[in-house]
Amino acid sequence: MKPYRLYDDFAPFYNLYWGDYFLEDAQEGVADVLLPRVPDGGRILDLCCGTGQTAAWLAACGFRVVGVDSSPEMLRYAAENAPQAELVCADARRFELTEPADAALATFDSINHFETIEEISAVFSCVFEALRPGGWFLFDFNDEEGFAYNAGESYSVCRDDHVAIVRSEYDEDARRGSSQITLFTPTADGFWSRRDLEIPEFFHGAEELETALTRAGFASPRTFDATEDFGMEKAEGRSFLLAQKPL
Repeated sequence: MKPYRLYDDFAPFYNLYWGDYFLEDAQEGVADVLLPRVPDGGRILDLCCGTGQTAAWLAACGFRVVGVDSSPEMLRYAAENAPQAELVCADARRFELTEPADAALATFDSINHFETIEEISAVFSCVFEALRPGGWFLFDFNDEEGFAYNAGESYSVCRDDHVAIVRSEYDEDARRGSSQITLFTPTADGFWSRRDLEIPEFFHGAEELETALTRAGFASPRTFDATEDFGMEKAEGRSFLLAQKPL
């Protein structure tokens, strides 16, 4: 199983444009659903923490935060954005914590990045082992409506020191979405270099995910609609799943 390193080259753009994007829309729902279930000053695992904006917010709420991500470049920004957090460079499918957490959070399509339900089951098993008995796990995921809704979208960013073009696609038969990203950055000799990246995501239904949670040991998974239950404005076809590690 190869380490997940697709975000290394994308880290500067992600930090500038995507790090706060999801958090701004989701934090009210996360604050209502997950945070009251965590003891004051409790420890929260921010899985696939990216460039650390969510970890910084959780720390500002008074929690101790450990962020896990497989991209050293993303973690380099996380160290600047969330200096209070403990950061661990590890793959979500095979990680361990030295101290258990009271809750775990994985946001912004993190679970959709894993291609097979076996990989997701490995993630859920690691989270289960990382939690204290009674700990909670909350994550979001895109359903097929969400993939279809975003398919065909494109946008660009043009600045003095970078240009980026992002295009979204979805293959219904393969249950595979992707962000096609073209980046241009200036070079020392006055020219511009081009990099083409693809970030794939995969559709897994709520029933599949709930079954995988149960097999990992979690109890009573509960699904929330991101728009109706979390009040998110930029979340067509997105849901959240909450489950508990039994006492």
